Amino acid sequence: MAVSLRPVTRDTVRAVCELRLAEGQERLVAPAAYTVAEGNYEPDAILRAIHLDDVVVGVLLVEVETGVPYLVRFMIDASYQGRGIGRQAVERLVEELRERGWTSVETTFVPGDDSAEGFWRRCGFRDTGKTKHDEPVYVRDLVGG
Repeated sequence: MAVSLRPVTRDTVRAVCELRLAEGQERLVAPAAYTVAEGNYEPDAILRAIHLDDVVVGVLLVEVETGVPYLVRFMIDASYQGRGIGRQAVERLVEELRERGWTSVETTFVPGDDSAEGFWRRCGFRDTGKTKHDEPVYVRDLVGG
């Protein structure tokens, strides 16, 4: 089973918009349809469908406004969570950003007991000590390792 990132296309947009969060995650991540809409109006955005073989299982959105790529949205469908797909998708994103010449990527998450902090730490992100929109900013260096 191979995880890949592919542009959202006319053939996959419906599958992306139909992705669902696990119960209780609604306050942590915006719906996938919002991600698609925002990605189409953000200059230089990287909007990708996350595929497991040929099945759409997630979506991500990276914006580049400040000179550092910012992973705004990252979502794996509830029925595919807990299988390591998210971590593999992050690695595919790291590869793509490195190929584009970026040296780091930032993300934020809603803090709390059920936050994604552990996930991002397992993916090699670290706390910067900064906040954005009252959320902690984590960064992953893309050079080396």
